[in-house]
Amino acid sequence: MFGGGAILAFCSLPHSKAEIAEHCGYKSTKNFTKKYLRPLLDSGALNMTVPDKPNSRNQKYIAAHTK
Repeated sequence: MFGGGAILAFCSLPHSKAEIAEHCGYKSTKNFTKKYLRPLLDSGALNMTVPDKPNSRNQKYIAAHTK
């Protein structure tokens, strides 16, 4: 599958969790979130566009270096 670098490259523009998971070949976001998205968020490499509302339906993710 994809690694963190490919996700960060894809997230040079904001994308939803479903869009990122689909780009990486995942049908479900559950395992994708646990394996890839959460570690990238925790390390600070990936940022939320609506950080004060992590469960917002409008939530998107963007690579930290693009800000």
